[in-house]
Amino acid sequence: MLLAGVLLAAALAACGHFVRHDTRTFARFKAVADTEVRQRKFLRWAAKSFGYFLVMPLIGLALLGRIEALWTFPAEFASAAAEMPVTTDVSASFVATLIGAVFAGGVLGGLLASRRRKLPRQGKAIDIEALIPRNRAETVGIALLGANAALTEEICFRLYIPLLLALLGVSVWLAFGAAMLLFGAMHRYQGWLGVALTTTIGGMFSFAYLSSGGLALPILLHLLLNLNGLILRPAVKVLASRRAD
Repeated sequence: MLLAGVLLAAALAACGHFVRHDTRTFARFKAVADTEVRQRKFLRWAAKSFGYFLVMPLIGLALLGRIEALWTFPAEFASAAAEMPVTTDVSASFVATLIGAVFAGGVLGGLLASRRRKLPRQGKAIDIEALIPRNRAETVGIALLGANAALTEEICFRLYIPLLLALLGVSVWLAFGAAMLLFGAMHRYQGWLGVALTTTIGGMFSFAYLSSGGLALPILLHLLLNLNGLILRPAVKVLASRRAD
């Protein structure tokens, strides 16, 4: 399908531009100490990813006449979904349990991290230290950035990219695998371990999408992991370290 091929080429070019620019920008951002500059950067990053990973897919889906894929599971993915365990219960109790599990994991992770605070500092394989908020205003900014990423990236990498590949005749599993690798590559600024970790997490999000038959569950998981890693766990680490001093 010619249109799908053109849209895929445009999406890949946009992703390539995004990751190159993002890597350079993040390298400079790590040296910024002024909190107002940091807050503005968080907002600019959110706006940029909104355009790349939400507006672009929405336009593409509209051109394909497939905007309903946002809320109706695409038939192209049915063969893969049939091989997955069904997870259709996204009830209030399920969501509460999921939130509780992530919260407990964040608290435990922060407490364990606080016990390692006196070890000699070494280069970090996952380079996200500069994203950790330093005050309440930055916490609001990074929460917005994390929520934006959860929504836009799931639409782009769990729906749009795999759908374009499937429309071009690529097998569903290969389509989701390629999208998973692309999702990991978009986090190149985090270092090699960050890329490996986000690629693996992308596989988990794909599993959630195919098994639940919708975007709600992967978006929720993505949001909880972002808030846990960037806000909850670092905050618990700081509080525990202060109590120990």
